[in-house]
Amino acid sequence: MTTAPFVQRCRELASRAGGGETPEGGPGPELSESESLIGFFQLFRPDGSQLSGLFDAFPQGDQLSDRLQRVYAAAGDDRRPQGGRDAFFIVRSPSPLEPETAEHHGVTWIDGLRQFAEAVGDDRVAEKLASPPKIRVLEGIPPKHPKHPHERSELLNVFLDHAPTLPEKAAGVDPHAELLRPAYYFVACDAMLRDYLMWPFYARQTGLADPLGSYFALWTHGVKFRIFQEDQVDLYLPRHPA
Repeated sequence: MTTAPFVQRCRELASRAGGGETPEGGPGPELSESESLIGFFQLFRPDGSQLSGLFDAFPQGDQLSDRLQRVYAAAGDDRRPQGGRDAFFIVRSPSPLEPETAEHHGVTWIDGLRQFAEAVGDDRVAEKLASPPKIRVLEGIPPKHPKHPHERSELLNVFLDHAPTLPEKAAGVDPHAELLRPAYYFVACDAMLRDYLMWPFYARQTGLADPLGSYFALWTHGVKFRIFQEDQVDLYLPRHPA
């Protein structure tokens, strides 16, 4: 199946939105089809209404459109309070989330990753999550993860380096999934959100319902995860005014 017609459709929509042939505008360097779509979805903020029908030719079209519209709805306007525009989709005014609900979503998300790993035969991820880590819910601005892999816990390396590659191991997937992977990643520079958006491409191949649905729920509430231990995942809730 060729991806060229879909790419051409995206370029036409980008041109109408004022994005030119590439997200940077102007001819620029020659890009691959997938590279040319980086920044594509940002052109249609705040509501993505101009993308109606984009996925109609895909068997998974309705599901892909629905997930993308949820992201537009959660992030809303891309104008920053101090001026300028967000380069990525950021949930700036998330609604409060009860700690117990956040913990539930964390447990469900990690179990979904384990199921995903088992479905595609990734033993490393599946074995690491077979004994699920504890979920601790905190509030406030999370500290940064260690920058270098050798400074991280093995659990963090699994989440950052191995879990994001799970979709690549699913066999018989529509080639449009690989095409869209970079564009979906740069929606928020978030591999888990990328894979949530792309999940309809993998549902039939894995036999799973929606293993990243709980991660998306956390994202819509502005929750960040951090891992500093081998047996614990910290979820940071945004601090809301009393």
